Order: sequence, then C-alpha cells, then structure tokens
Amino acid sequence: MVRPAERRQDLGGRVMGALEQVIDRASDLGALSASEDGARLCAARGRRLWTGHVHALSPDGIVRLADEEGGLHLWPAPAAPPDPGHELLFDWRDGDVL
Repeated sequence: MVRPAERRQDLGGRVMGALEQVIDRASDLGALSASEDGARLCAARGRRLWTGHVHALSPDGIVRLADEEGGLHLWPAPAAPPDPGHELLFDWRDGDVL
C-alpha cells in the first residue's frame, strides 16, 4: 500500500518489479492477492487474474480460501495459464495465508 500523497510516483511498480525478479528466479509461478487498486497495477504489469478456486494446505488438511477468489493474480502471466477448472493449492503459513 502506498500513502495517497505518495501515489503515482511508480513506488508500487518498483516494489512489484523487485518482487517479480524474485519470483522469476525462485518459482515457476507466483500469486498475489490484490485490492481493487492493486488489481489495476497487476493488470498493467501483465499479471493474469485467476478465476478458479483457491485452497491452502493447513495443519488440519486442505481448506478453501473463498475470500481470496476473484482477486488473485498470477505472475508470470503464462501463455498457457493453468486450467481454472483445477484448484490452486498454497502451502500453509501462520498469519494471513495470502
């Protein structure tokens, strides 16, 4: 999040650029849960909106993260995106999962 007075100076873009470099080096696919404002930045940077279900592997088994659905953006935006008929399954971590 960027303070309103500091917006439109590409601060978010620079943070996202650094994050994308980490994802590119460490993972095949990254996912970011974004607000409406963040969604515009994701789209401008070429992220693809995930339209399928989202789950996490919790200590109690697989749990659905329905609140995250509809706002999850993938990087890199693959030419052949994963099939939204399948589900994304994230590793569990303490705190917010996404």
